Formats: sequence, C-alpha cells, structure tokens
Amino acid sequence: MTDDVVNLYRDLALGGVGLIITGDFSCVPRDMLDWHRSLGTLCAYDDVRIVGFGRLVDAVHRAAPGCKIVAQISGEYPGVGPSDVGSPFTKNSIVPLSTGQVKTVIHCFAQCIAGVERDGFDGVQLHAAHGSLLSRFLSPYTNRRDDQYGGAVKNRARIMAAIVAAARKLVGAYPILVKMNCTDHMEGGIDEADFVELAKELESAGVDAIEISGGMKDCLGRTEAELGFRPVPDPWSRTRITRPEQQSYYLAQAERLDLRIPVILVGGNRDVERLEEIVQRRKVDFIAMCRPLLREPDLPNRWRAGRGSSEAECTSCNSCIYDMRVGVEKGEPALVRCVLKADKREARRAQRWLASWVKRRVDASSGSRQSFSNP
Repeated sequence: MTDDVVNLYRDLALGGVGLIITGDFSCVPRDMLDWHRSLGTLCAYDDVRIVGFGRLVDAVHRAAPGCKIVAQISGEYPGVGPSDVGSPFTKNSIVPLSTGQVKTVIHCFAQCIAGVERDGFDGVQLHAAHGSLLSRFLSPYTNRRDDQYGGAVKNRARIMAAIVAAARKLVGAYPILVKMNCTDHMEGGIDEADFVELAKELESAGVDAIEISGGMKDCLGRTEAELGFRPVPDPWSRTRITRPEQQSYYLAQAERLDLRIPVILVGGNRDVERLEEIVQRRKVDFIAMCRPLLREPDLPNRWRAGRGSSEAECTSCNSCIYDMRVGVEKGEPALVRCVLKADKREARRAQRWLASWVKRRVDASSGSRQSFSNP
C-alpha cells in the first residue's frame, strides 16, 4: 500500500466522489484449498490482508468525512472453478471445486468480510462479475455442476447466499454489496432473463445493493459483429464510446430490475445531463465510474460547479488498462493512471497492444474459436 496508491484514493475523495469501491483482492490464500484437503486448516483475514490496507480508510475519511469507502473482495484461485470449462486464454484445465472446498471458500469470504469491517471500511463488495470465481458460479456457461451449487438459478446463487449468511453471524447489519453480470456476452451464459432472477435471489440472500456490469474474458473470442462492441481487454470497459446511445451500456438491463435494494449502474457513464435523467427515472439509484475518474479525479466537483463540458474528458481509449496489464506481465504492477493524459506516445503504443491482445493470447495458448462454444 504505497503512498501513490493512498494519494490516488485521497484525490478521489477530495474530488467529490460519494462512495469509493476499491480494486478487488482475493480472500482465498494461496494453497488454501490444498491445505484444507490435506490438513483441514481454515484461513484467517491476516492470511490475505494487504499490508497497510487500512491506510485507505484513514486517507479517505480525513480528506472528506462524508465520503465512504468499501472494500471489494473476490475469491480468485488459479486453476479452479465450479466446473472444468476451458478458456482459449489458457492451456490449463480447470479443476472443479469439491463440496468441501466450496465450503472453505465460503468460510474465507466470511472471515474477510469481518476483517475489512475491523479495518474500518464502511462496507464490503463481493466481486461476482467479469468471470471471477463467484461470477463463474453464477453463470450457467461456466457452472455445469449437478450438486446443490449448480443447475437452477437458486443453486447457482447458493454460494453467494451462504457467504452472506456466514458473514451476518460475524458482522450483523454491516453493508454487503455485490457486483454481478447482467450478461456474460456468451452463448449459454447469463442473459437478460436469467439475470433478473439471479438479482432477486441475491436480494433474498440479504445483500444491501447490487452493481450491474457485464462480460467475462472468454467472450473476447467472439467478433465485434457478434458482441456489438470492440473485443479488447477488458470487455466490461468498452472503447469507442462516441455517441450518446453507446454510453451507459448496461442501462436497459439495470432498468429491468424491480428490487427493494439500491441498484448501481457502471459502464460507459460519461455525460452528467444524461446521468441525471437516468437517476430521475428512479430505476437506477447510483452511478459508478472508473476510467473517467482516472482522467479527472475532481470530475464530480467540476460537474457540481457547472464548470466545462457536461461530458467527461475520458475518451474510453483503454490505455489505462494497457498500463496495468503490461505492468502485471512484467511483474511490476503500475499505479493505474490515464496514460493518454500523461504520455501520448505511450498511449499510441497502448492502442497497438490492445488491437493485437486477443490474437496474441489465443495463439500463445493454442486456443481456437471452438473453445468459446458450449459442449
């Protein structure tokens, strides 16, 4: 937890954001599932806690006492999932989790939720979108199980309900949010009808708000004509958002929900006048953004003061994603930033990298288009 990271969150708080949701981290320790199978060991929050994580809470609350900060957690664990459904982006098969291992994952999430509460965060968000472990349980494309965690919508949502129930015993009414897909952009995946039922199941499980997103990496094997948008990483962060109808691209799905809990809309939110109209329709309660706030951390204050354009300066070029991915590939993760604003030459390099990413990754893993179809 470097000073640069802390300062980024402080700037967001000072810029007028009402709620910050952190980037996600895995609550399942490395080798945890192997330990459980052989020794029956259970994890503690200290096994996964980021050193200095609580500094973000202090920085945000000191900078803007009215701003809240929520810790986002996922259950990433390389090579495992609900079912062995391969991806063209990896040569390795997926090892299906046993029932006992699923219960270990549930335990890890509950312990982590209690841990971030102790760290002072104002809430927690379960990352169940974008092909994360929880997302793969929710999706019928990646979840082919025939036990209590697979099949019908209620079964696929069972792991989420169990996590919330276990956490409530530890944290009571502490806010638990969920980020979920309204579509996987995959044949046989979560679709508009499936998504509404899933959202209702999560509401019944006791979550306090649902953030609506979409896509998983596997969908990038489909063409632009099939997807309706350019297949570059990451599919939930679309590029070429130039016309009003291309903005807020999960709005139609979000407005299909009729829930008693707040709905948060993310994805291509760019024009404050359009966003005000969306909120006034009372189908969406909160608007979420990422890339525009990397370009303009003070965007909410600028809009509130009526300065400049109603449009965000962000061009949705995804050079920021290039910056993150290249850092990870080099083993030198970089602080997320607007590359276009910082270095236009680097931004041009980023665009070439983005344009060839899918082909390079599929070629490296000897994948094929057939890998994207249901068996």
